Amino acid sequence: MHEVSSAEFWANRYETGDAPWDYGQACPVFVTFLDSQRAPPTGTVAFPGCGKGHDLRLFLERGYDATGFDFAIDSDDLPIERLDIFELGARYPDHFDMIVEYTCYCAIDPARRGEYAASLRAALKPGGLLVALLFPMGERPDGPPFGIDESEISGVLAVGMDVLSVEIPPNSFEERQDRERLVLARKQELSS
Repeated sequence: MHEVSSAEFWANRYETGDAPWDYGQACPVFVTFLDSQRAPPTGTVAFPGCGKGHDLRLFLERGYDATGFDFAIDSDDLPIERLDIFELGARYPDHFDMIVEYTCYCAIDPARRGEYAASLRAALKPGGLLVALLFPMGERPDGPPFGIDESEISGVLAVGMDVLSVEIPPNSFEERQDRERLVLARKQELSS
C-alpha cells in the first residue's frame, strides 16, 4: 500500500504543519465560479478529501447542502464525515447533485485513480455535475501531489460523463497559475 493511502500519513502532515496545499481560505477559482452565470442551482454537494473544509464552508455560505468527506480530519463546526473517499459511491449511491474535486485526485496513489473516479460517478445523481479543479497538470511522478496528464480528464476522471468544459482558470492561487484545469462534467442520464 502506498503511504498516501493511509489516514495516518495525512493526519501527521496536518498535525506537523506540513500541509502546503492548505491556503487557509477558499480557492479563488471556486469563488469566481459561484459568482458567475455558470453557478449551479443549490443542491447536495460532496467534497471528497476536503481537508479543513475551506471550500466546503464557501459552498455552505452560498446556500448549498454541502458535506465534506475526509479520513484524516475532524471538524466541530463543519459537516465533515470521516470516510475513505473510495467508499463514497457505495455509501451514497446516486445521491449528490454535485461533487467538487480539488487536490484529492492528485493526492491519491495514481494506480487508484480509476477506482476513485468510479466512486465519484457512483455518488453523483444521473445528470449530476462534477466540478474538478485539477492540479498539477503535467508530469510529476514523485508526489504527492502526483502530476496529471491532460488525457486523464476524459480517459479516467470523466469516463461515463459528458465533459462540458476544460479551461485554465485565470485566478488560481499564484503558485498554481497555469498549472490547474477547471473541468465541468455531467454524469450521463439513465436511458429509459
